Amino acid sequence: MGDKPAAVDANVEITADMSDRDAEKTPRSDRISDQIPHKLLEEIAPNGEGEYILDKINNMTEEEAVAIIQESHKFHADDWNFPSDMRERMRRLLEGPKLYGEFYDRDLRIDATMLRYSSPYPGVRAVADSIDDQNVPIETVRAYFLGISWAVIGTFMSTFFNSRFPSISLNGSVIQILLFPCAKFLEWVLPDWGVTIAGVRHSLNPGPWTFKEQMFATITYNISIYTTNSYGMILVQKLDIFYGLKFITFGYQLMLTLFVQLMGMGFAGYLRRFSVYPVKALWPTILPIIAMNRALTRPEQKENINGWTISRYRFFYVCTLSMAVYYWLPGYLFTALSTFNWMTWIAPQNLTLAILTGSNLGLGLFNPITTFDWNVATSSYAALAQPFFSTCTMWFGAVFGGCIILGIYYTNMNYTAFLPINSSSAFANDGTPYQVQKVVINNKLDEQLYQNYSPPFYSAGYILTVGANFAFYPVYFLYIMVNQWATVGQAYVDFYRGLRHGKGNYEGAMDVHSRLMAKYPEVPDWWFLLILVAAIVVSIIFLQIYPLDTPVWLVFLMIGINLVFAVPLSFLSATTGTNLGLGALIQVITGFMLPGNPNAFLFSQTLGSWALAGYSDNYVQDQKLAHYVKIPPRAVFRSQIGTIIITCFVAVATQNFILENVKGLCTPDQPSRFTCANDGMPLYASSLMWGLLGSDRMFNSLYPLFKWCFLIGAAVAVVFLVGQGLGPKYLPPVRERLRLRLRPATFALLDKTLFPFVASLLWLNPILIIQGVQHWAPSNLSYKTPGFILSFIFMYWMPRHRLAWWEKYNYVLSAALTAGVAISALIMFFAVGYNPIRLTWWGNTVSSAGVDGSGKGILPIPERGYFGPDKGSFPY
Repeated sequence: MGDKPAAVDANVEITADMSDRDAEKTPRSDRISDQIPHKLLEEIAPNGEGEYILDKINNMTEEEAVAIIQESHKFHADDWNFPSDMRERMRRLLEGPKLYGEFYDRDLRIDATMLRYSSPYPGVRAVADSIDDQNVPIETVRAYFLGISWAVIGTFMSTFFNSRFPSISLNGSVIQILLFPCAKFLEWVLPDWGVTIAGVRHSLNPGPWTFKEQMFATITYNISIYTTNSYGMILVQKLDIFYGLKFITFGYQLMLTLFVQLMGMGFAGYLRRFSVYPVKALWPTILPIIAMNRALTRPEQKENINGWTISRYRFFYVCTLSMAVYYWLPGYLFTALSTFNWMTWIAPQNLTLAILTGSNLGLGLFNPITTFDWNVATSSYAALAQPFFSTCTMWFGAVFGGCIILGIYYTNMNYTAFLPINSSSAFANDGTPYQVQKVVINNKLDEQLYQNYSPPFYSAGYILTVGANFAFYPVYFLYIMVNQWATVGQAYVDFYRGLRHGKGNYEGAMDVHSRLMAKYPEVPDWWFLLILVAAIVVSIIFLQIYPLDTPVWLVFLMIGINLVFAVPLSFLSATTGTNLGLGALIQVITGFMLPGNPNAFLFSQTLGSWALAGYSDNYVQDQKLAHYVKIPPRAVFRSQIGTIIITCFVAVATQNFILENVKGLCTPDQPSRFTCANDGMPLYASSLMWGLLGSDRMFNSLYPLFKWCFLIGAAVAVVFLVGQGLGPKYLPPVRERLRLRLRPATFALLDKTLFPFVASLLWLNPILIIQGVQHWAPSNLSYKTPGFILSFIFMYWMPRHRLAWWEKYNYVLSAALTAGVAISALIMFFAVGYNPIRLTWWGNTVSSAGVDGSGKGILPIPERGYFGPDKGSFPY
């Protein structure tokens, strides 16, 4: 069933883009490979492809190597992920052998070989092969069966725990622990029965379970993670504590979920040229998935790496089992280990201490050890996958954001001092949760009821989050479109040529993975376009048959916005490992065009922010996963479409189970943490701000500072673009003049302090700073600091000091610990959480016993019973 080229030899075809001269053997005395020690070979060929890499190195001429490095040095000049040590080495190599010194010939050919026949990125090199066997079974019956079966289970899990904070899901790097044993079982029991179609035999059991089958089943499974994108809208519309609408039926939920998923899939066909085929589109968060599959399906040679001889496969199971057992401590038996706000235990009733260091409704500042829970520690950052520069920049941005929140709070800006400092909920003017039913008639704002009740008020943390969201869009759009225009612009040209002239996705590719994938038939653009059109038709029918009071033109407006803004956003996800939508931008636009209409707001958020820019990224990510492991694009397309349709039914059924059976759903004290702090609460709060009250009232009356955030973001982008554009030209002469004018001791001090700091600004990414600032409410530094520490150890120190160990075990460790948490949490919920069995003792109550768990403000509610403007005079 897998796609094959028109002609494939009967024997195994190894396509490695080898030239004719590669078959010639260089005399041993002249071989560059003799200069490569074993440790270095392990680093440049970590997956047993050493013979292939050495052959390339030995048969590369100096002229060819210099040309490759010249081209790549220019191409990767603006690449955030490119290894800095390799960049510097390439610069020195281009200066020639006299200035470079010893090992010039060796290092020149090694770097050129990495660039042309492997990968310059250590993470990619650790998991992605530089050769491909096209005859390996991929799209088999058993791969489909296992992929879809586990997708059904995964959809249940993702939807079930979506309302939990922090949420839990069985991601692609986790599911292998369950998928692989099932595959080996089928390999053992299934008969070799098959049929021959078009000269190709399709068997129930084509032989040993292969690496590509495992990856294909994983990609099929990954669809289950994306089926929760409409759940937030359904929660807010259906639950009585929110809008409590009665027309939200199974058919409504199914139709919404289906066309949202298919629209995201259709849009992925547009984004793939920008985020799959460019070599800079790294997608660092998918590398652990490939690493885990390699560990499970491929035999490893016995080797000693820094004293470690355990195989990846055994290492995974040991870590998974250990975490599954351990997680009962922070997850149930001793929950203070999860929310380790130990500094507040010193003085539980000290409100200032709780505000600064608390982990519940505080900011989590000054606490270096905030949790012993892997799920909490990695909830903000993919600490063992995301590049350290990304995590580090966002963490410092978060610290800066915490300082801003303190300024907002202690100046009582917008009455924030009457509320908790960092909450994602909306509040009435008496400090209680906002009840929208008190101001709505027939899903529309009633002005008189509103004047008699209250405007919605928000915490300082949520105000910062919203403001930073607005600043983010001009920053990311301007910075990426200017800074990365060479890559993005070429993708636009290729997209046009593909539609107009049928240009292939891989033509002119410089990396080995694209050259290998060129052997497989591509998915035509019109296939994706057809799905997009079908989803648009269904969405129009949906708006006509349900009383949402939402115009059809809103669908086309959301598509138009995403055609412009989703490209740089997707490229940002591909290079930094983040996954963001266009929520804040769409909030403002919908709030201006359709004020007083929360249903239209919720629809635009679900469609425009999550289905298109957000979840189409996920489909593109899976296509990049297939790109790295050489799975035919058409096979991925077929599996994604079929699984979407099946899992939509499962997702809706699970939604209804949660809505009808989880007691206290979306309330702050829900015993199993189903508080909806990630989905329902923020969406409800936003729907009040922009859907019900409208953008004009929010910008001009309630929160006028918000409208300036767009200008602030544009200014930040311009400052960084100008500074980073002119800095390399003007800073060296300034430094030299200072060296001549200042005393040696003064200059030496500046050379160690100021100059390195200014130089670092030339590589600082303002997008990541804003991302760090905006990720508050309900999150805080308690959820970020552990990830920062882990990232420093595993994504900075380890690759520099234990690279071979890191390449073999790092991603396996990440997948194993996450798998252990997911398995343990699922068992824990049904054993002691579904019908709660409470374990009440000091270790489970101390974290919320003080004011950190009470949600108090620093100012008491006035004697009249409410704060803010007088009733009847609320802003219009």
